[in-house]
Amino acid sequence: MKTQPLRKETNCLNCGTDVPGRYCTNCGQENIVPHESFGHLVKEFAADLVHYDSKTLLTFKYLFTRPGFITKEYTAGKRVKFVHPIKLYIFSSFVFFLFYFTLTSHSNDESLDKNTKEQVETARRQNKELFVSLPDSIKRGNLSTGDWFRRLNAVDSKKQYDSLQATLPKEYRDNRIQRKMARYYFSAGRAGEDQTKEEKDHAQEELFHHNYPKMMFVLLPLFALYLKWMYDKKKWFYADHAVFSVHIHVFFFLFFLVCTALDTLFHIEVFTSWGLLVIFAYLVIALKNTYGQSWGKSLLKGFLVTLAYLITLLIVFIGFVFTMTVLIA
Repeated sequence: MKTQPLRKETNCLNCGTDVPGRYCTNCGQENIVPHESFGHLVKEFAADLVHYDSKTLLTFKYLFTRPGFITKEYTAGKRVKFVHPIKLYIFSSFVFFLFYFTLTSHSNDESLDKNTKEQVETARRQNKELFVSLPDSIKRGNLSTGDWFRRLNAVDSKKQYDSLQATLPKEYRDNRIQRKMARYYFSAGRAGEDQTKEEKDHAQEELFHHNYPKMMFVLLPLFALYLKWMYDKKKWFYADHAVFSVHIHVFFFLFFLVCTALDTLFHIEVFTSWGLLVIFAYLVIALKNTYGQSWGKSLLKGFLVTLAYLITLLIVFIGFVFTMTVLIA
């Protein structure tokens, strides 16, 4: 962007290094007069945006059409034309968790029993009487831990708890953290005998949804660790496997999100079922293209790392549930 005139002085305003030309050889800053016009700011922003978008489009193009290619290029040192793996993961995971949970929660709401609204209204009317009978210390907000759990024990199920919260005046309702803890309280099975199968499944799915983003901070580096155990430690470093793990998870996030959206649109579960098979096939092809081993070895290692990943997912999820159960017990 050469719309701004150069400074007469040759010292870089950013780092102080002598600048023989237009750009500083030390930090890369352009040696132009510091007072920019508004038009220059707009043009510079547009140039940066187009440059970033071109990198993003190129990254996603190769990510979807050439499994393992970006990882191989990145580990070979060709990194400028692609989005950095960490930035790519942050963006993709944000998009996935935002839209995936929106789609699945909407689907779950539609699948609930048709009489749910009537049941909630009935429970709400009953809770007006319950609210009147509660001691003043239980009604008030800012409860002590003991008072709060006594109020939880005064209701029989999550549905009744929700309707009680709706009955309470706003200033007496639980805060966000208390509501989240209450969901764990009922989802852990303290009132499970009063729940229908659909409600139990819904509670378990809600628990999984709330913990999955946290679980990914454990699962992603473990996925890379499993790869490290399977491949030549002298040729491949852990960081190389971590980059591969990021790219695989980014593909999983975006592709599975599309499959979920199609299932929601057509009210079927075919796309996600076949989508998981496509993701496994993508993993095998990516392993073959990145690490250069035979199809047989790539298929075997793809199966082993997937099995280890699923077992780890189960263990980590049980760990999260157990931890939350202990905290609220």
